[in-house]
Amino acid sequence: MNKTTPLALLIASAILALTACSADAVTSDTAATTPAGSSSADPAPEISVVGGETPITITAGDTVVTATLNESDAARDLVAELPLTLPATRVSGIRYLMELSAPLTETGPFYREVEAGDIVYWNPRDSVTVIYEPTVPVSELTKLGEVTSDLAVFDSLPDDVDMLLELAG
Repeated sequence: MNKTTPLALLIASAILALTACSADAVTSDTAATTPAGSSSADPAPEISVVGGETPITITAGDTVVTATLNESDAARDLVAELPLTLPATRVSGIRYLMELSAPLTETGPFYREVEAGDIVYWNPRDSVTVIYEPTVPVSELTKLGEVTSDLAVFDSLPDDVDMLLELAG
C-alpha cells in the first residue's frame, strides 16, 4: 500500500468535515433569521432599508402616514408580518393602539420616555402604539420606529379605524 494514500484519505476527510460544518452553519443562520411561523422557502418581502431604517406607510381610510421602523428584533418581527391591517383605537387623545395576534420578540433596548411620533411595542397587550401627542413617561416599552409625516393628520382620524401597515414603495 502506498504511504500517501492514508494521508490523502485524512485530507479528504478533513475537507468533507469542514464542508459539512459550513453547510450546518448556513442552515442554522437561516433558521435563526426566519420569522416564526414561516419557512425559509417563503419568499422574503421586498425591504428597502435606508440608513438602518425600514420605510413603511400607515394608511387609515384616505390618510397615508409615512414612518420608519428601526432594526430591533421586535421591529423585524413586525416587518415580517407586513402588510398588516389592524383595528386601531384612539387612547386618551394621544395615541392609537393596535393589538397584534402574537407577541413580538423583545430584546431591547427598553425605555420609558416617549415622544410624539414614536411607534412602540407594549408587551402586556402585544400592541403596536403610535404616539402622536406629547405624553409623560410610561411603563417599559420597545421602540419600533417613528412617524415621519406631520403628526397633525392623526387629529382628523376617527377614534376607531382600521390601519394598514405596509412597506413603503
